[in-house]
Order: sequence, then C-alpha cells, then structure tokens
Amino acid sequence: MAKPPILALVCLTLARVHVYGQAAQASSFEVASIKPASPSASAISCSGGPGTSSPGIWRCSNVPLAFLISQSYGFQAYQFAPLAPCCRDRFDVAARMPEGTSKEQFHQMLRNLLVERFQLKLHHEQEEMAIYELIVGPNGLKMKESAPDASSPPEDPWTPPEYRMGKDGYPVFPAGHGGLAGPNGHYRWTGFNVSLPEIAKTLSFHLGGPVVDATGLKGKYDIDMTWTIDVAWLLERAGRGDLIAELPDDGPRGPSLTRAVQDQLGLKLNSKKGPGDTVVIDHVEKVPIGN
Repeated sequence: MAKPPILALVCLTLARVHVYGQAAQASSFEVASIKPASPSASAISCSGGPGTSSPGIWRCSNVPLAFLISQSYGFQAYQFAPLAPCCRDRFDVAARMPEGTSKEQFHQMLRNLLVERFQLKLHHEQEEMAIYELIVGPNGLKMKESAPDASSPPEDPWTPPEYRMGKDGYPVFPAGHGGLAGPNGHYRWTGFNVSLPEIAKTLSFHLGGPVVDATGLKGKYDIDMTWTIDVAWLLERAGRGDLIAELPDDGPRGPSLTRAVQDQLGLKLNSKKGPGDTVVIDHVEKVPIGN
C-alpha cells in the first residue's frame, strides 16, 4: 500500500490538533435545544456525552430543571433538593459538543447553557445540619484492597445498572460489574477500585449530609455492602401513606446504612451538628430563551 504524502499527514495532524484545541477552549455547546417536555411523558432518560459510546451528542428527555442544575454544578442532594419547588418543570434537551470534550468541559457547557437560556442565578449559604466524620472502625478495616493494576469497569453514567433480585431481597449485579440499586428499600452497593473520597461522596448522598473522609487511607478498595431503609416511613413523610399497602414484602429488615458501614466495611461514621453548604436559587426563568 502506498504511503500517504507527508503534506497530507501534516494536514491531518494539524486538523486533529485544531479539533482538540477547539474542545479545550470551548465553553458552549456547538448546538443546543431545550424544549418543554410533553405533559404525558412519565419516564426520565438521558444518553450520550463524554464517557459514553456517543460522546458528541447528549440527550435528556422529561428531566426536571433541578436535575440539570444539580448535574452541571455537581451539587449533592443535601445542598440542593432534586425536587426543589423552583425547578420542577421538565424539559427535553439535546446538545452537540466538539470532539474530545471532557466531562469537566461538558459540565461547564451545561452551566453556561442554564445561565444563557434560563438566566439562572444562585448563591451558597451555610446551614446547620448533620455532618459525618468517616474514620476506621474499632475492629479494623474489612474492605478488600484492590489489586495494584485494577481498573474500574467502564459504565455508562446515564444507564441504570443491570441487576437481578437475589433470594435475600437485595439486587445482584452481573459478575465483574458494579452498581448501586435499592428497589423497595433493600440497597446493594458493589464497587471496584473505589477510593475513600468516592465512598464518602456516595455516603453523603444517602445520608443527606456532608461526609468528611478522616480515615487517612489512600488506597482503593473493592466493596460489596447491603443495607435497608424504611420505605413506608419515607412515604409517610412525603404524604403518600396511601401507597404503603402496595409495597411488596421483601423479607426481613436488614441493617441501617451506618451499621452496614461499620460491620461490612470496617469504617465508622461519627455524627455531629455543624454548618453545611446549601444552594439558594435567586432567579430562574420558567420558559427558556429561544433555541
């Protein structure tokens, strides 16, 4: 096979540099559309974007505005409620981005899009809440340290993990795959090559308050833990006690999350009251500015 001319190779290389240079400098999507979701839509779905098999096109359907805000800024649930009254309206979103766009650049593009189309303005406030300090438990660490050359299996960030239900009422993920799921309040979290900051972030989401990693551990670990939450209690708090009778019986109650952390991971959560960061929306348009 004939070799391509040197000039052609140079041009091709320069073109690639130009494309990736554009991605590095871009602060906005190439094209973006935001439209109100159909009133009859029920399911929420997202696909594409960096880290997926379709990195250049990102689509979401029937997503609350609060979800878009939380995703773009990386807010935790205790900082900004996913169903905040200001931002419950749902939208269909489609956006195209340059080749080579990183996840960090994608989030910046999404933030800029929200500011441009919804005139979003927000600020942070400190509010007293439960704060958790994560330390090694009194009986020592029980997590298995990952192999030195281990890597996390690639997972689509928008696709819920596949699982089947085990006889004990907890989800079971396919061999070699991790995930976190909790149908009917029976949760399982299986993870590979997980760092302590990642563990703290996940626990923070499920505990509804900041979790500070004070273990001093720098390694990465394989984990498999199960716990339960009282779904009936949550429905009562949400004013939907009428749904309690429809809950299936999934067997005996399991440990609470804090007990599972101690008994299954060998870590301990010390709780105290303190100032935590919350987000307040100052202004947001109900209808996005034209596409």
